[in-house]
Amino acid sequence: MSGKRTLLIVNPGGGDAADAGRRACRTLETGGDRVDFHLPEDPAEISDLIRSLGPASDRIVLGGGDGTFSHSAEALLDAGRPFGILPLGTANDLARTFAIPHEPERAARVVLRGGLRRIDLGIVNGRPFFNVASLGFSVKVANYHTGERKKRLKLLSYPLSWLDAQRDMKPFEARITWNGDTKKTKSTMIAVGNGVHYGGGLTIADDAAIDDGWLDVYYVKPLGPWGMLKLLPYLKFGALKRRQDVRTLRAAAVRVETTPTQEINVDGDVIAETPADFSVLPKALEVFVPATK
Repeated sequence: MSGKRTLLIVNPGGGDAADAGRRACRTLETGGDRVDFHLPEDPAEISDLIRSLGPASDRIVLGGGDGTFSHSAEALLDAGRPFGILPLGTANDLARTFAIPHEPERAARVVLRGGLRRIDLGIVNGRPFFNVASLGFSVKVANYHTGERKKRLKLLSYPLSWLDAQRDMKPFEARITWNGDTKKTKSTMIAVGNGVHYGGGLTIADDAAIDDGWLDVYYVKPLGPWGMLKLLPYLKFGALKRRQDVRTLRAAAVRVETTPTQEINVDGDVIAETPADFSVLPKALEVFVPATK
């Protein structure tokens, strides 16, 4: 029996969130935890709950999708407690990075029986994020991947949104600065990754890691609809280095300036814009991960 004081907060946005939270809570309590379970009416309350109740807890378990985790990253840093993931979103890319199961009971058992892994956070214009921040085409996809389509089709919404986004994507001028070097280019998409996965299972680079102290960056030269479609398999497996129309780089800090100004999709939510300064906060958080065999 662990006897740990566990703060469990679940974003109520998903239709099954309350039930999933209760199932996870029962599993944690059966394992010996003393669970303080919260299902706030407003997701905006989650960060405040973490800051007010997290420091008195032994660990924090958060239920939601990638956006929930990203929005809570700063509060998790402030609380300074190990963080458990209850994946309840559409893409669940952060959970995918650690191979955390989607079933609430199994995810809760990772907290009870798993190990701890200290991971990096990415920073964009002062705001922390877990996975990937991107601009250009990916923002168009995110704008279509919303509302009833996202709710009804879940992951199947991504390819449809991808096709829709091709119709109104326009190239932009970009200036990328890293390690004292500067590259001026015309692009349709730029992505900066702290983690591994994004966009419902795409991979930023086949050798990316969320605890290596580096940002993995790629930028795509202007491509037509067919060219973007052919890019998908390379994005899926992180094999963009094989493409002549894509450039990749790895750095601890990157600055991206664009003309015109571009919005930035941060872990699935469009909440920043260029110019943007990216950096890494190394070994920033401890996360519960499945035990190694």
